[in-house]
Amino acid sequence: MRKIITLMLLIVTFTMESKAQILTPVKWKVTCKKVSEGVYDIISTATIDAGWHMYDVKLPEGGPLSTSFNLYKDETSGITLIGEFKATTKAEVEKSEAFDMDVRFFEKTVTFVQRIKVKDDKGVISGYVEFMACSGGQCIPPGEAEFEFKFPYKEEVPKKK
Repeated sequence: MRKIITLMLLIVTFTMESKAQILTPVKWKVTCKKVSEGVYDIISTATIDAGWHMYDVKLPEGGPLSTSFNLYKDETSGITLIGEFKATTKAEVEKSEAFDMDVRFFEKTVTFVQRIKVKDDKGVISGYVEFMACSGGQCIPPGEAEFEFKFPYKEEVPKKK
């Protein structure tokens, strides 16, 4: 009986430790907002835990992984991109000792917006955001957040409590 209890305690301890080690310092919310007839903004907002930062788009070669917005071409139809994903928040710039270059990054929160045109008011946009976050000398492996919107799009109405 004592061996069974010891074994159970070890299993519970290892399970709790493995869950505690999964770091998710960046949470994404991707929404869609109608701007005018057939024109929409895809709004990607990252909330970054205190003490962590996430990198900007289009960083120089040899640096950290840039945040990138990737579309599944075979799943995206009837959509024309207007420009590219752009941050609405100004990035901070700092000389990185690890990469020996100036890097641009965000702390706390950042929003990226991509304007799109929907042909014939029908279409699908599907893809994912790829990003990397660091805190001091610790970085998480690159993460992804998927999104998909079908058009014509109906914005969600908040439910009353």
